Amino acid sequence: MRRRDLIAGTLGLTASAALLPTDAAAMASTVEDVIFGRVTADPISGQRLGAQLAAARADFRACRYSQLARRLPRLLAQATAARDQASIDDLEQAAGRLAQAYSVATQLLIKLHDDGMAWSTSDRAVQAARASGDPLAIAEATRLAATVLRRTHHRDGAQRLILRAAQQLDADTGLTAPQHTAMYGQLLAVASYTAAMRDDRDTAWALLTEANDAVRRADIPDNERITPLDLAVYKISIARVLGDYGSAVDYAKQVDPARIAAPERRARYWEDTTLALHGRGRPEAAFQALLAAERDTPQEVRYRPWAQNLTHDLLSAGNRNALPGIREFATRIGVET
Repeated sequence: MRRRDLIAGTLGLTASAALLPTDAAAMASTVEDVIFGRVTADPISGQRLGAQLAAARADFRACRYSQLARRLPRLLAQATAARDQASIDDLEQAAGRLAQAYSVATQLLIKLHDDGMAWSTSDRAVQAARASGDPLAIAEATRLAATVLRRTHHRDGAQRLILRAAQQLDADTGLTAPQHTAMYGQLLAVASYTAAMRDDRDTAWALLTEANDAVRRADIPDNERITPLDLAVYKISIARVLGDYGSAVDYAKQVDPARIAAPERRARYWEDTTLALHGRGRPEAAFQALLAAERDTPQEVRYRPWAQNLTHDLLSAGNRNALPGIREFATRIGVET
């Protein structure tokens, strides 16, 4: 499966030339080696490190997962060196940049379902964020740590963690700036999804309503981390997780994916819409949505388990002849036929 190849290439489990950079030093720099101190790098200036972080975030938002996988080990090593060698006056900023680097790494590992390594990177992100004293960095790192908890079947703990993070952000900032309110809304949206995973539908919808109210009251600009359109996609997610596939499909019809600026958020729309259609018993529509996802965000389909697993289901004996092109599609994304 290509997803496994990507993870292996990223973490040094293989030496795939197609996925690893050609620089020999960078090829040896794996996320695991950085975490355990086996690979180091020279520190770079805060300005250069900030530019590298921006490029990594851009890769993630654009679903350029293989490119981000190549970038991450050296970025983490440089951010670690910058923090370790920072002066007292610069230590908090350096810790904040390290928290951002580990947060981006955690986001990719979550996407690729490498939950074990995500445990490590999310913990490093939380530690560095706390050292930075930046409420936004702390909230972001905690959000990702809660996601890892939820993914590893610690849903109650994840819910407590994410709600405490929202309360703490409110207490620390008063939600007076758009970026604080946007993060608060995102924390509540994640808590809403977590409640749905716990089959607590009343809490799920109440939390999503509160997230919507907060974001709309603050008039969050489109370039912030969450917008009303993003929350409309969360409605699809929550209905699907709760098993309300018909409602999820209806919610999907109310969202124009072309209006979602970030490919990573569009990928979430395609995931939930496709799975809702499949859950509704509409394999032809689900396959068409899967093809649309491939055209829009190809690496999302090639490397994410949801797309791989759904393709396996669509290849079942009852669907093969009813879905022209399904075998060719499966071959393209690395699913055995």
